[in-house]
Amino acid sequence: MTKFLLTTALILMAAPVWAADYTIKEVSDLEGDKPYYFDPSELVIQPGDTVTFVNAQDDTHDVMFVTVPKTVEGMIMSSTFEKEGEKWSYTFTEPGTYNFHCHPHEAAGMKGTITVGKASAPEQLKIVSHHVIIP
Repeated sequence: MTKFLLTTALILMAAPVWAADYTIKEVSDLEGDKPYYFDPSELVIQPGDTVTFVNAQDDTHDVMFVTVPKTVEGMIMSSTFEKEGEKWSYTFTEPGTYNFHCHPHEAAGMKGTITVGKASAPEQLKIVSHHVIIP
C-alpha cells in the first residue's frame, strides 16, 4: 500500500500544470464599425489561467476591472499602453465574473467580460471604483 501511495504521489508531482494562457488584443480601428474594442471582448477561463492584454497598434489603452467577485482584494488594472506590442498579464485565481474597460475609450464601448470558472450571481459581485485605489 505504501508503494502504491508513493507511486501515485510521484505521478501527480510529475504531471504538467494545466493552467492556460489567453491573449486579448486592444484594438483601434477608427475606420471600422467599432472604433475601439477588445478582441475577444468575452472570455471564459478557469482559475489559475492567465490573460495577457496586448496593444495591437500605437494608441493609448489600458485595462481597468470595474466589477469583480467580492472575494477579490484591491483593484486590478494595467498601466497605460501607448506603443504596439506593449502588454500586461494577470493570473485569475478567484472564480466569478470580471468586467473591464479601457478607461480612455469606455464611452466608445471598449468593454469586456472574463468569466473564471462559473459566472457570479449579482450579489456575489462588487463594484470597484477606479478613482479610489485600494491599498
